[in-house]
Amino acid sequence: MGHFMRPAERADAMETERVYRPGDKDTPEELEELLRRVLSKHPENSTNPHYTALMNLLWDRCITLAPDEEIKIPLARLMFQEIEHGVITARILKHLGVDKVENPIEQYMFHLPIDSWVDLCYFHALGDRVGMYIGETWGEVPYEPLRKVTPKLHRDELFHASLGMSNLKICCKTESGRSEAQELIHKWWPACLDMFGKSTSKFSDKYVKWGIRKKGNEELRQDYIGHTRPMLEALGIDVPGNTANRRFL
Repeated sequence: MGHFMRPAERADAMETERVYRPGDKDTPEELEELLRRVLSKHPENSTNPHYTALMNLLWDRCITLAPDEEIKIPLARLMFQEIEHGVITARILKHLGVDKVENPIEQYMFHLPIDSWVDLCYFHALGDRVGMYIGETWGEVPYEPLRKVTPKLHRDELFHASLGMSNLKICCKTESGRSEAQELIHKWWPACLDMFGKSTSKFSDKYVKWGIRKKGNEELRQDYIGHTRPMLEALGIDVPGNTANRRFL
């Protein structure tokens, strides 16, 4: 029997075997349009003043909220990589004919207040972890500039998420730290789940077709939940339901 492919997995082999470069005249229009859409909405973009404002805020939060001097070193490395990611995104968009982006950052997770060290730990442990799931398969995109940088982006996001989870683990070793983490999980968990987008997104299948996403929005969200919830529960955190306080279902 032949292999049956679900609609979300079905792709034209002729479209995905070829890897296109900037300036290739036969680059499919749909691929270019989807890449421009995804990367223009991507929060990491050094040409976007909203991203610059976010980086300034995060740098202040890292330096101000860090509980000791030594932790500032990996946080500074993390911030360096964040700035680098913004430049990489801007460079790829320039190849696609977009010189500047000024769109407000849509994902509301980036607008949540970061008032405490535990807030910052969650921002990295959960927020940056979403980036691992959404961007980790960009290496299969048939567009060379994005394909080449994806392994680095994935390694960096893994470092960011791992650092955040490690710091959160230290916080949860004290009764007061675990109590604060329990309180704040109700703010960060739904916001991070919503970062995957709506389950009914009309672009989801197109992203899968072109390798921009490995799976649809809801499938990626469920993978994230399945891997991340046990990590939080192991720290003694009672994680809320996966639809509690969600804005995009």
